[in-house]
Amino acid sequence: MKVILDIDMSNAKAIDLLNYIRTLDFISIKGEKIVLNDAQRKAIEVGLMDVAEKKTFSTDEVMKESRKKYPELFGND
Repeated sequence: MKVILDIDMSNAKAIDLLNYIRTLDFISIKGEKIVLNDAQRKAIEVGLMDVAEKKTFSTDEVMKESRKKYPELFGND
């Protein structure tokens, strides 16, 4: 038997259900399709444009600024 499910991946309960189904040894999941909503697509497009326009920061730069702005989150390291 073949069953096709359309799962709303923005719903936490739906994600929990899918994660549970994945644990079952008699279930195989093939060709999972990721569907993005408009806001997610736009965010990716903006991010890609930032990369193309060299408007990005290294991890080290972000961490340095984060430590300055939120020192209480980093302890005494």
